[in-house]
Amino acid sequence: MRSLWIGTLATVVLALSAPPAHSDDSDRMVPEEGAVHVMLLRQKCVREALKLTDDEARTIREYNARQWKKAEEIHKLAPDQRRAKYEELTRDNEQFLDRVLDPSERKRLDEISLQVAGLLMATGPKVSSQLGLTDQQKQQLKRHREEARTEMADVLHAKSKEGREEKLAELRKTSRKRLMDVLTDEQEAKWKAMIGTPFEGKFKYDPDEEDSPK
Repeated sequence: MRSLWIGTLATVVLALSAPPAHSDDSDRMVPEEGAVHVMLLRQKCVREALKLTDDEARTIREYNARQWKKAEEIHKLAPDQRRAKYEELTRDNEQFLDRVLDPSERKRLDEISLQVAGLLMATGPKVSSQLGLTDQQKQQLKRHREEARTEMADVLHAKSKEGREEKLAELRKTSRKRLMDVLTDEQEAKWKAMIGTPFEGKFKYDPDEEDSPK
């Protein structure tokens, strides 16, 4: 289970452009926009940024736990059987977000997600369309995404936590540069408009550290 979680965490934080941060006990559901949003909502700092109530936080936590169990079962399936199940999970996530968040909260969560998971989000159909990415750019970003994911996972898997923050901060800078290097000047301007104001929240990286509402 921990390796599954680490893989997802590396995917989500690989392009973090906010100040040094951490991420919590989320999991590798499916690397789609809705999954990233739901995973980020597990973070207290994200919920505070959206001004969510304790009751809403509990609803999110309970939903996330149910989705994690589903994701674990999907992960056990053969690779060719996973896609349809992951797509169903993604639809559930999107519907859940529409129920729980109002339009302004959803917009801010979109912005935070872009700041936190830039390389991942940029390769998704919605954001790549908004940016007007070419097929060549999409392929470049996918290669960079996998490179960054491997690098992040190596750091997160390390037995010693010494220097982890510094290493992750440096990898985040590298990942963000990789993204910006692929975009044209016009696309970069669009990106900056899409991400909104800087998110200053502090995340947790340790899956054993729960970030639950009081």
